[in-house]
This record gives sequence, structure tokens and C-alpha cells, in this order.
Amino acid sequence: MNRVFSDRIIFQEPCMNELRKQYTFVDMHVHSKYSHDSITNVRNLLKKAGKLRIGLSITDHVRAEGALEACRQKKVLVIPGIEIASKENKEILLYFYDAKDLREYYEKYLKHKMIFHKPSKSKLVKTLRAVRSAMKMSDIIEKANNYNCLICVPHPYTYLKRSSYLFFGRKKRADLLRRIDAVEVLNSTHRKFMNKRALKWAFKKNKAFTGGSDAHILSELGSTVVASKGDSVESFLNSVKKRNNFVIGSELKFPRAMKEVIKSMGYKRKKDWKKIYNV
Repeated sequence: MNRVFSDRIIFQEPCMNELRKQYTFVDMHVHSKYSHDSITNVRNLLKKAGKLRIGLSITDHVRAEGALEACRQKKVLVIPGIEIASKENKEILLYFYDAKDLREYYEKYLKHKMIFHKPSKSKLVKTLRAVRSAMKMSDIIEKANNYNCLICVPHPYTYLKRSSYLFFGRKKRADLLRRIDAVEVLNSTHRKFMNKRALKWAFKKNKAFTGGSDAHILSELGSTVVASKGDSVESFLNSVKKRNNFVIGSELKFPRAMKEVIKSMGYKRKKDWKKIYNV
């Protein structure tokens, strides 16, 4: 692997005090109560981000309300984002330069076009598949290309047969892969070997790179951040596209991370997904 590339991914707990004068830090993968597997309030996420002196991107599952709510305040840098599970049950992250574009994309293509699975008390897989877009991945990306946004593959090596590196790596999807800007190479809720494989895959496919905590509970926020000299949404995302950023973070202990996600999903199993998603 290219040493210059790998040296910009730092596997350790973020320590940012000495770098704040030059860099802006953003956790680019965060979930709020609007995701089916989280119960964290947007207000609390913003409050903690302010204390940590970092920005964040709320990337809820097939929902934009959390990101749009966060964008209405100006104290914390918020990158408008969303995580979309496609009809094939593969995920993609979209980061918009403008909240208005995120709102339009969501309302036009996602809000009333979802697939819901009946919640199961015993099968975690079905719960993780609870909410998806009715669009195929090719349609999600094609429509996103009409907006000014950064398209990123999250955790390409992941759990429960949801890994997307094979999906995007197939020859018949070569054109689709070319439309993708970046790969998430450090995700705090995943194992180190998964992140290292993601890093190698990003380099092999010549992609820019991002990272995030994938926080589903408040304590996870900021465990991985992306650093850039850009201090606005536009300059930050441009920096990522141009690969003038670096990522620093550490993995959370797997039992703790999964335990909290299961707890959140257990709470929401008591309700119907369609009622939660207000459709």
C-alpha cells in the first residue's frame, strides 16, 4: 500500500488539542433517534459535539430529519448527510453541500418509497433489514449525481453478509464504482481487520477516504473523526475529494457497541416501523 496514503489513517484514540489551530474535525457517521436502531436526541449530539469542539454529520438510515434539524443551528459545523440502504440491502453515504439539496433528494426519492420488514424479536438480521429504500443502488447514485454531493461507501467490510466491496467490485458495476468519490476506511463500531481491509480496498480502487464513529449512542460520538483544513461544509468536502484530509480514530469494544445497538432496536421493536417513520 502507498505509504503516504496509509500514514494519513491513524488508528488511535483522537487527541486533537495540538492540531485545532490548523484543522477542523468532523465525525462523518452519526445516528440519531430518527434511525430505527438509535434513540439519541439530535440536541444531545450537538451539545456533546460542541463540548468536544468537533463537527458532525448525522447520517440516519433512509431519513433526513435529524440532519436537517441539526443544520438549523450555526454553533456546530454540520455536514448534511444520509445513509441509504438500497433495495439490494447495500449501504451508501451521501454528503450534500447544501441542506436544501438533502431535503429535496429525500422528499423526492426516499420519503415515501421505503421497504419495511416486520420487526422480529428473535432475529437480529431481520431487524437490521427493517428499513430500506425501494430504489436500486444504481438509481440512488444516478440521482445523487444530479446534486453537488460526495458519495461514499461506508464500512465495505462489515457484518452479516452486508459487505459491499464485492457488490461494487464486480465488473458489471465498474461504471457505478467510478461515480463513487470515497470509501469509509475507519469505522469505530467495526473490527480493526475490517477497517484495514477497507483501507486497502480504497487504495486499490483509487478512492478518497473518510471515517466516523457510526455512533448510535451519545458516548460513541467523536471516537473517529476526519481532519481537514476546511472550516465550512464546502471547503471540508472539497478537501476530502482532493484527499487533503486525514482520519484518526479507534475501534470501540465490539460487545459494548453491539449491545447498545440491540438495546435501541429492542426499544423500537415495541412499535411498528411505519409508525416510527411516520409514513
